[in-house]
Amino acid sequence: MLTKFRILMPLVIISLVITACQPAAPAQETTGQAQATSEVVTETQAQAPEQTEPSTTAGEFAEIPREQTVIFENPQGRSANPENFNPHIPGNYLSNGFWQIASESLFYLNYESGDVIPWLAESYEYNEGYTEVTIKLRDGVKWSDGVPFTADDVVFTINMLKENTGLDYSSDVNKWVQDIEAVDDHTVKITLTGPNPRFIIDMFSVRVWYTLLIIPKHIWEGQDPTKFNNYDPEKGWPVVTGAYKLVRSTETETIWDRRDDWWGAETGFRPLPAPKRAIWTLAGTEEIRAAMGANNELDVLYTVGRGTLEVLKSRNPNIITWTETLPLGYVDPCPRDLQINNMVPPFDNPDVRWAVNHAINRDQLIEIAYEGTTVPQTFDMPAYAGMSSFFERNQASADKILVHDLAKTESLMTGAGFTKDNDGFWVGSDGKKIVLDITAPAGDSDKEKMLPILVEQLRTAGFDASGKALEWSVFADGLVRGTSTAFLHNLCASVIDPAAALDSFNSRYSAPLGEPAAGGRQGSRYANPEYDEIVNKLSVMSASDPEFNKLADEAAAIWVRDLPVVPLVQAMFIIPYNTTYWTNWPTADNNYFFPLAHWWVSGNILVQNIKPAK
Repeated sequence: MLTKFRILMPLVIISLVITACQPAAPAQETTGQAQATSEVVTETQAQAPEQTEPSTTAGEFAEIPREQTVIFENPQGRSANPENFNPHIPGNYLSNGFWQIASESLFYLNYESGDVIPWLAESYEYNEGYTEVTIKLRDGVKWSDGVPFTADDVVFTINMLKENTGLDYSSDVNKWVQDIEAVDDHTVKITLTGPNPRFIIDMFSVRVWYTLLIIPKHIWEGQDPTKFNNYDPEKGWPVVTGAYKLVRSTETETIWDRRDDWWGAETGFRPLPAPKRAIWTLAGTEEIRAAMGANNELDVLYTVGRGTLEVLKSRNPNIITWTETLPLGYVDPCPRDLQINNMVPPFDNPDVRWAVNHAINRDQLIEIAYEGTTVPQTFDMPAYAGMSSFFERNQASADKILVHDLAKTESLMTGAGFTKDNDGFWVGSDGKKIVLDITAPAGDSDKEKMLPILVEQLRTAGFDASGKALEWSVFADGLVRGTSTAFLHNLCASVIDPAAALDSFNSRYSAPLGEPAAGGRQGSRYANPEYDEIVNKLSVMSASDPEFNKLADEAAAIWVRDLPVVPLVQAMFIIPYNTTYWTNWPTADNNYFFPLAHWWVSGNILVQNIKPAK
C-alpha cells in the first residue's frame, strides 16, 4: 500500500500550484471585512469555505487599512457557535482571538528562555512547603468596561470553578485549592490541599495552549456558568482585559479592533500593539491556507508540510519559518497519539491495545505524512530537555512500544480469544468484527495526512478500521463525551518534567461513556487506582526531590503495561509567517518567544512584538 500513499503528497502540491497560479495580490488601501483585505484569486474563492453573514456587529464596522490589519488562521476551523465566548465550557476552544488577544493570563511561560513572564500579576511566592502561594496582581489593570481588575475577580473565578464541577479546570481546582482569599485589592493568597510546586505553572502560566482565565466578577456574578455564553455586543460583552474588543463574530471569521484605552498602555506597562485590527479566519485545508498565504490573505498560517512550504515560498518570497533549513519547524509540546477509548470492548483489554500498537508502522507515518521531518515518540511526552533523563531511564520500555510486528499483533489477538473471518478481519466469539472507528480534527493537516495511512495499517493487521476528519467543534465534543472508539489526537501536558503527562491519565480525567470527562485532556478514559496512588504522590513533588524519579518510573511501568493510548510521533509544526505586511515574527535567530503562540492564550505576546513592514 506504500506506493498508493506516495502519490498523495504530490497531489497536494499540484493542487496548491493550480490554486495559486495567478500573480500575488497587491496591497489594498482599506478593508471592511476579512474577505476584502486583499485581492482574492478566482480559484481560491472557489475552494474557500463560504462566508456567513455576521452574527453581530458591535457598533459601526469601521474600515481599517490592510497594512494595519493582521490576519491569523483559526486552526479550530468553523465555529459551531460564534455567539459563545464562555472560556470554561469544556470543548469550547476559543482560538478565534478570544484566547490570544482579548484575554490575558496572570503569567506567560516562555519555552525559549524558560522564564515566567509576569502579566496581569507581577509576582508570586510559595511558602517553604509549597502548600501556600501568594500572588501579587499588577496595579492599574482594568476590564474593557473600565471596572478595575482586582483580587475579588480571582477569588470569584476559583470559587466558581470549585462549585461547578465539569467546567474546564474545575477538577484541578477542586483537587488543589483548599482555600482562597483576597488579602487586599492586589493580593491573593491560595492555600493548597498539599504541596504543589507546579501550581502556578500549571494553572496560570499557559503551560500548554491555554490557561485558567480569570473572569470579571461584576459580569458573571448571578449567571449560571455552565450555560452563560458571555456574549452581548450591546453591553460590550465579552468584557476582557486585553487590548482588543470584539466587533464581528461569524462561523468563519472573528474580528477584533484595538482598544486605545487598554490598561497596559495607560499604565506604561506596554505600548499599544501596532495592529489596529486582528482577524481570525477559516482556511480549512492545507491547500486553501497555502493559497491564502501565497495571496497575502493570511499573515500567519496554522501549519503546512514540507512540500507545500516549498511551493508556498516560491509563490510568495515574503514567507518565513522558524528556521531557514531543516527541520524548518518547532517541536510541539503535544505529541501525536491514537487515543483508544478504554471503556469500549474489546479495547478495555490492554492486550488488544498492545495488538493495535504493534500493527502501526511509525516510520511509514513519518516518511509519508511528515515528509521525514519528525521522529517517533513514546510516553506521550515531547522531546524537550526536561524529559531527557526520564526517557533515558525508561529506554527499554520505549523500545518495546516502538516495535512494529504483525506477528505480535496476531499472537496477542488470538491469545485474547479472537479469530479472523474469511475477509481477514478479527472477530469475537459472537462472529462480530472488531470495529475501530477513528476520528481526527479537520484542519490539523498532519493528522489528516496520517489518518488514511493509519487506517490502512490497522486494516492490514485485521482490524475493521475506518477514519473520519471532523470539524473541530464536533470532534472536541466527541472527545469530551467518548463517542468514538479512538481519536487521532495529541496530549498537551509535560514541558518541564514528566509529572504532568503521567498525571493526565489520572482517573479524575475519566468518566462514564456519554458524560463529559473533566478537562477533556485525552480520550482514553483510563482509570486505575494503583496508578492514581503513584501519580498523586508524584504531582506534589518537585522534580529535584530524591523520590521523584523513582515514582515517575513506577508510574511509567504501569502506563506501559496498560498502554492506555498508543503513542505515534513527535509533532513538528512548520508555521509560515508572512512578512508582506508585518515583520519581527519569532524565529530561531529572533527567539524572543516560541512560534506556536498564535493559537495559544499567549498569542498577544506576538501581537505586542510584530511591527509594520512599511
